[in-house]
Amino acid sequence: MIKRNARVLVGLLIGLIVGAGATGLIWATSDGSAEVRITARKLDDGRVEVALQTRAVDPQAQLEGLDSPDWGERLRPQFRILPADAEADRWYVSSPLEIGVHEPPPPSVAEIGPFEISGTPTVSRPFGRDTLFCVLTHGVQEDFFWFQVYSALLDAQRWNDIDLRAEMYERGADQADAIRRCVDDGAAAIATTLADPDALLPALEEANDAGVRVVTFNSGSDSATDVGSIAHVSLDESAVGRTAAEQFRQRDVSGDILCIIHEPSNTGLEQRCDSLEISYDGGSVIRVRISDSEDSVATIAALATETVGGAIALNANTAYLMANALSASRPDIVLAAVTADFPAPLAMLHSGRLSFVLWSHALEQGYLTTTALLWGHGTPFPTQTGLFAEATQISILPTVVTSEAVQALFDADSALRETLPAWIDALERAIQEEPQRDGP
Repeated sequence: MIKRNARVLVGLLIGLIVGAGATGLIWATSDGSAEVRITARKLDDGRVEVALQTRAVDPQAQLEGLDSPDWGERLRPQFRILPADAEADRWYVSSPLEIGVHEPPPPSVAEIGPFEISGTPTVSRPFGRDTLFCVLTHGVQEDFFWFQVYSALLDAQRWNDIDLRAEMYERGADQADAIRRCVDDGAAAIATTLADPDALLPALEEANDAGVRVVTFNSGSDSATDVGSIAHVSLDESAVGRTAAEQFRQRDVSGDILCIIHEPSNTGLEQRCDSLEISYDGGSVIRVRISDSEDSVATIAALATETVGGAIALNANTAYLMANALSASRPDIVLAAVTADFPAPLAMLHSGRLSFVLWSHALEQGYLTTTALLWGHGTPFPTQTGLFAEATQISILPTVVTSEAVQALFDADSALRETLPAWIDALERAIQEEPQRDGP
């Protein structure tokens, strides 16, 4: 055996336990840094010649089942020939052979800020181009919010050069089946939304049991720990309700508020309305659940009684329906939306059909979720054991956007407008097509 970081004199104790006329290989044991073996060959005149070979051992390669490096050249001591008439059962010794052990290269050192970092402490679970990562969401393609999330996922896939499978499902049961397929296909880590955590729980338990790291995002922050998630990335749903209540108060809204929910089973949307109900003291919060867009305008209009002073839609598609239902018939109602769509909601702000928007940061959710996915795979700490018994919460606060903020885009200096010409042009076209609203 050869010790690491040392130079040793190896006395080749060539114990030929076979007869003088035989040849064979004797393998030495390894301590995890190098292996040695003795080679021998029979010459034409009956003598036996011996030599030594070494090769380095890569413990990480052994763990991953990779091939060891090739054996090095044969090292021949000066006295290495066993005579053909050697006595049986006698040990023969060669001359000493000096072996220079190749020391492993020192850990890479990187400078970041004031620090020198040796090695990378988070690569206990490395990955390559063939490592599968899955991102599975609820939703429908018509929702521009998800278009932005998936755009961010595509960016992240290219930036990180990873195999990223991203799929969308309307039903929780189908999303659960997709989780199981990812596990069966050998996914290293899975990110999923938790709009319907009860439907996903059994599949996520199976993923955790299989050693697949799980992170969650968007809806369902309260259920993240229960399903075995390492981290949850989301808009702070409670902050959405609190901020909406404050914005309604600033606009002197009194009376009931409609909270319009567009997905039948989404815990995150319920949280928004719950928080609004707790935070708003000017009246009741009435939940309006819509699923069929053809009937939604009529449903919203019917519930906008004289006691209603405000309404908030929880995505952009619903905001259009809400505005169509109430802009003309009830110009006194203050309308708001939670969205990250562009440019139509901003055009609605500019026209006065919306009083304020709570920006939900779709792109940020997509980028941060991919980061959490890679971190969840690479972290040395297993799911919900040891130091971390709960999912790490990565919360994004909503941003209040008003008509003044939209106008500021047009008032910006020329450098900004040159940076975003396509965006500004699209917004200008949307404003030209947007009907104006009378009222608050």
